[in-house]
Amino acid sequence: MTTQLGGDRVVELVGRLLTEVDRLADELTDRIVGGEHSYAEALLDRHQLRTTVHDNLHTLLTALQGRPTTLEAPRAAGRLKAEQGIPLAALLHAYRLAGRFIWDRLLTVAVDEESTNQLLHTASDVWAAIDDYSGAAADAYRAAVEERARRDAAARSAMLTTLLDGRAGTVGRASEITRLLDLDGKGPFLVVCAETQDHAEPLPGLGYRLRAAGVGAEWVRQVGVWVGLLALPGEQTSGPAVDLLADVTESRVGVSRPFASPVDAPTARRQAQLAVRCLPLGAHGAHVYGSSPVSLLSAASPDVAQEVAHAVLGPLLSEPSAERDTLLETLHAWFVSGGSTTVAARRLHCHRNTVRYRLNRVAELTGRRTTDAGASAELYFALQAVRLNGLAPPP
Repeated sequence: MTTQLGGDRVVELVGRLLTEVDRLADELTDRIVGGEHSYAEALLDRHQLRTTVHDNLHTLLTALQGRPTTLEAPRAAGRLKAEQGIPLAALLHAYRLAGRFIWDRLLTVAVDEESTNQLLHTASDVWAAIDDYSGAAADAYRAAVEERARRDAAARSAMLTTLLDGRAGTVGRASEITRLLDLDGKGPFLVVCAETQDHAEPLPGLGYRLRAAGVGAEWVRQVGVWVGLLALPGEQTSGPAVDLLADVTESRVGVSRPFASPVDAPTARRQAQLAVRCLPLGAHGAHVYGSSPVSLLSAASPDVAQEVAHAVLGPLLSEPSAERDTLLETLHAWFVSGGSTTVAARRLHCHRNTVRYRLNRVAELTGRRTTDAGASAELYFALQAVRLNGLAPPP
């Protein structure tokens, strides 16, 4: 970087400051430490701060003389202050102080009228150089913050994965992980699995709503799903937390049973994974493990469920798609209506006699009538297997 000020007198003035750069660095360090952001700069020890001030002051004065320099000094200052957690406002304030400090010293050494006039004509150049340096420092600061955030996120994801995979091993280690994830001191816990496609956010806006409800959460992206560990503020908040998930989800979400010890997270993850498959393909909503035993059986043993479905519904599944889908929809409506043809007809927007006709057609094709308890149970299980697993007609 080269920023030459106009006029030999000004270049000479800058050169005089360069010969005293060590003393000036001490003075500017004192001014920064004594400024309104001194509480932030106190995070750096004086030697670190003084070294940073010296490097930036020397490089900046060299650039103002028109000699080639780089922006490494301000970039190093930005990285250092980001690593120390010093606010960006304090960093930029230090550069504003440096600008005023350099300008005051230049005015002090400009003892004759010609030097002063040349200096006044180059004031904008001085401040442009300060802007360049503070901009470079700010860019490096933001880059360092983003990199630290990526490292922190990777570390948190690794810790959560260790907990979910069962590699934490002991209760003590599992509890230590929850402490590091800021999830300790709460309970019970839930594990949540949310399907995702094309890296889309499956639970938009959930984080804010969970925080508002006092629920702690940590998430990790895995193949096809987001897996989360939720720390609830009390025993009675499991239901409301599930309601929040159901409100915002755009995919299938499985939720484990509540559990007290984080060492049980691997079991809870398996529960949440199964709970996802208790919802039909393409649906969206939240399902709690164990809340529908028949769906759980089908999800836990999809191969067996497929065999049962083909054994019970085989001829029906072989019907043309329009006929097959109508009969399956009617059977589902009848079950969710508690076996009432009247309620089922309202759901389907048809006459109750139409429902009866379709149920009789199901009986003809499957040999099982809904009026028989055992046959009805078989039909219900087979229907759930079809809905949850998307079974094709038998070969």
